[in-house]
Amino acid sequence: MLRSVRTVTLLGVAVQFAAFARTAIIAASLGASLDVDAYNIGLIAPTFVSTVIGSWVQVSFVGRYTSLVTLGDERLAAAYRTRMLAIVLTLAAIFASLCFLLPQTILALFMPGIAPGLLATSVDALQVAGWTMLPIILADFIGLILNCHGRFLAAAMAPLFNALVSVAALLLWPTSGLSSLVWTLLLGSVAQLLVVSAALLQLKLRYPIDTRAAKGEVRRTLVLALPLLPAVMLSNAMAPMIQFRAAELGEGAVAVFGYAMRLHWALMQVLVMGLGTVLLPHFAALVSRNEKDEIVSLLRRLARVGMLVTLCLSAVIILMGNAIVDTLLGRGAFDSALGIQVAQIWAVLSLSLFPFAFGTFIAKLGQAMRQVSIILATSVASFLATLIMTKVGGFAHDLVVICIAPTAAVTAATCIWLIWLNRKFYARPVLADIAAAALRSIVVLVIPVFLDIGLRPLLGDLPGMIALGLRGIAFVAVVGALLWGLGWQRWFLAAQFARSERLPATASAAE
Repeated sequence: MLRSVRTVTLLGVAVQFAAFARTAIIAASLGASLDVDAYNIGLIAPTFVSTVIGSWVQVSFVGRYTSLVTLGDERLAAAYRTRMLAIVLTLAAIFASLCFLLPQTILALFMPGIAPGLLATSVDALQVAGWTMLPIILADFIGLILNCHGRFLAAAMAPLFNALVSVAALLLWPTSGLSSLVWTLLLGSVAQLLVVSAALLQLKLRYPIDTRAAKGEVRRTLVLALPLLPAVMLSNAMAPMIQFRAAELGEGAVAVFGYAMRLHWALMQVLVMGLGTVLLPHFAALVSRNEKDEIVSLLRRLARVGMLVTLCLSAVIILMGNAIVDTLLGRGAFDSALGIQVAQIWAVLSLSLFPFAFGTFIAKLGQAMRQVSIILATSVASFLATLIMTKVGGFAHDLVVICIAPTAAVTAATCIWLIWLNRKFYARPVLADIAAAALRSIVVLVIPVFLDIGLRPLLGDLPGMIALGLRGIAFVAVVGALLWGLGWQRWFLAAQFARSERLPATASAAE
């Protein structure tokens, strides 16, 4: 498992570097212009639909398909994946066609008060961007099949090809504008599909014409969509709601949020993507073998390390965010004033790192167990928290307040996940580890934070990138030295626990 996590994480980091290159090109050439606002708004519907379908398939398909593969029932597994592939392809084609045929209706449905100029430009963006759903949804489904067969490398390589192709195409495109943004994005998504398709062909899996054997399995998968689709729609409504509300604040607000969210999402992907991709089939296997002790031990380790890493990252973003933004994006049309705005929003978004990461890890367990009711409950909590904070921010006409919504949403959802975990697996040791890890992490961070505050004026005469590098090295070195000096690195990384800390025999069995 650890080897797979390292592979997926390293490739995920490479994807984020490539994506940053694309973001930097957009920032330098277009800044916070109308085209960038329209590009972000035009991507809302395709991204939302792709995420909803992908989340549904993860929960309803992966757990059962992994069990069939693990148990060696190849005949049923072949029929099941073939039927599901046809369903996913049909859904992708339908939604892509709707975005092409009815773009203005779709945008007006969610943004009735959008300015006419922004609406017209966003319609153009949506008509092209909508077609990205076809290759992306299909590529994501094929990637899940590859993961279930242990081919994590190929599934993780595909988004990297997507990013590299879209960056290269954007660099070579003759003019900078909305057309270049959406068409290069479509080219990248096609490249992603080609990579996973080639890897799938190498598996030499069967796709029988007669799939009646999987009729019952597919029916159960579709029935799960009744409570699950509303759940994933609500849980993934956060970013669109913020973008819609930001659009009401005037030109450039959507772009500012988009740049900050790009930085924030890169960190979340690096933190969660590698583990999350591997955890879902791993949890499915542990649940099938009823290894409750191993599940709780793994979650405890994730809680300890996750708290330390996310608090360190939040501290770095708050202290050095402005310098990082200037280094990564500060050129061309992206001026210092825009950089300050983006850094401020990024710092606010960073507060959601731990609840998002750890909540996602527990959610993978819930998905492996196909616990639809708790998934729906967490989604409702997330949606309500987002709705309240975006309305408060809209009333205050303040983008910073609006951007508190992600932290409120993921915190509410994670609290519910922890309650569920305690009922199913006895989560008190996990809660104790979260509290202890937070306290130890804060103690470790005090000296590095004050050291960075003192170093900042002393390095003011150096070039920005060199000064930032020295500050980052000093911060990491002091944190590492304190952990080593206190001997706490062993506690954070502990994989084995005393017998008295293990799951009590009276704990509820996983259902």
